[in-house]
Amino acid sequence: MASLFSKLFKRAPTLPDKWKTMPIKDTPLLSIDLELTGLDTTIAKITSIGWVNGTHQSIDLSSAFYTVVRASGDLQQSPVIHGLTARDLLKGEHVKNVIDQLQAFANTHVWVLHNASLDMQVLDRVAKSLGIPETQITTIDTMLLELYFLNKTQDMVKQGAVTLEQCRQRYGFPEAPNHNALDDAVATLSLAFAQWYKFDKQTSAPLSDLAHTKAIRVYTIGE
Repeated sequence: MASLFSKLFKRAPTLPDKWKTMPIKDTPLLSIDLELTGLDTTIAKITSIGWVNGTHQSIDLSSAFYTVVRASGDLQQSPVIHGLTARDLLKGEHVKNVIDQLQAFANTHVWVLHNASLDMQVLDRVAKSLGIPETQITTIDTMLLELYFLNKTQDMVKQGAVTLEQCRQRYGFPEAPNHNALDDAVATLSLAFAQWYKFDKQTSAPLSDLAHTKAIRVYTIGE
């Protein structure tokens, strides 16, 4: 019972000091995307993952990483949607190896995701199941940041208005390939750069200035 209450009343982690005053333009970023078998975070499996680094309003394509993740069982329509075959998934990387690689960026980069809550909840569940030690990760959610902008100008935000593709269209980006984790990670980071320029054209504001937008959150994953 004590454990239950401690979880219910546990305060969310605060933004680490090293990120509070760092200008957005100088912040090392890791844009990440997971392709999942579904939206139910309690059972969704990771079928592929992609990430890319960026800073100073520039994407470092040489850092791009993509891998298919080994998966089996009920995959619903995910492999079809994401262009993967059953053989691809059986030959994929073990999820623990992928998360071990990803953990190297936990304290060195701020993670950028579109709908961060979805991917981070899945990562947390998987990390716990593998006995991976607890890690805190600072994230920026481009979906919530766009929602902040829209709420300032609209009384009601239409359903579907904050999908990655719809958000990118508002900033004049061409249509990007979707249903590929690396393509989506690159598309998300380019969207983030456009959003930050809209927020602060000098991009010199510290990350903490974005706190009121609700787009900044520190997640805890693992045991």
